[in-house]
Parts: sequence; structure tokens; C-alpha cells
Amino acid sequence: MPEPKYMSPEGADLPDYNDGTHAAWQALDVNARAELLLQGVPFPSETATETRCRLKRDLSLYDDDDLAALLDKSHDTLARMRVKGTGPVPIRVAREIFYDRDDVHAWIKRHRDSVKGEAA
Repeated sequence: MPEPKYMSPEGADLPDYNDGTHAAWQALDVNARAELLLQGVPFPSETATETRCRLKRDLSLYDDDDLAALLDKSHDTLARMRVKGTGPVPIRVAREIFYDRDDVHAWIKRHRDSVKGEAA
């Protein structure tokens, strides 16, 4: 099998900046590029992780890592909460778990500890 044309020292593929795609992308005005990104068309050298992060931001979603950090819970605890139905409602997309930010914020408000002096 032939070696890829562009390899970094770590072995990861580097984008081919000579294929004309970058030049065509740069020739677009900023509004056209923004519209393409909002439609899910990635920047020519965007990695899968960058695409996932951009889509999470654009769709206002948290993933399991975000929720674990936000709630200070382990991934195992979040999994148990999903099974029991006691946590925020998950959204499953292609074996990935996400949570709508508004749903998470509403869930947090419903499950906050009552402060001394407040009615429970």
C-alpha cells in the first residue's frame, strides 16, 4: 500500500493544501463560508473532532464529557442516571450521546438543593 503524500512525524495525515480546495474556500466571501459551515459543510482541513465540536456548539448540545464536568459526576454515574431515567434526557445520534443545553439547565434547576429557609 502506498504511503500517504503528507504525513506528520506522528503519522497523522496532513491536509493537501495544493489541491485547490483551500484556494476555492478562501475565495468565498465570509458570509458564503459561514453559510456552508452552518449547513454542516466542513472547512477543507477540518478534522472529525473539530466538526463534532462545531456541530455541538451550533446545535447547543452537551456531550457526556461536558455533562460530567458540569455536574461533577462520573461517566458511570451518568450512565446509571440514563438507565434509571433520573438524569437529563439524552439525545442519541449515531451511537453518540448528547444533551440539549436548555434541557440540562432546566433539569439542574429542578434538582437543585433547597437552601435553608426556602420551602422545599
